[in-house]
Amino acid sequence: MYTKKQVGKELKEQLLKNKTVEQIGAWAVVAYYENLSKIDPYSGVTKFLLCLGAMEEGPQFARSYEELHDIADRLIAGEDVQL
Repeated sequence: MYTKKQVGKELKEQLLKNKTVEQIGAWAVVAYYENLSKIDPYSGVTKFLLCLGAMEEGPQFARSYEELHDIADRLIAGEDVQL
């Protein structure tokens, strides 16, 4: 299964690589398609990745780096994060 905890770890990796918000959005879309068969439809991972993926569509969908770091940390800790 592709879990929110895994998404959090991968998001943290993207942030540590100093990716732009648009690049992180693009990563989220790729992660969604690459892991589609491993995502539990009731886990919220699909919605989460697609919400992050929207960041590549423009600044109105962007989230701050501080918020993204917080989201990644909370996901890694196993907390339920709603976007």
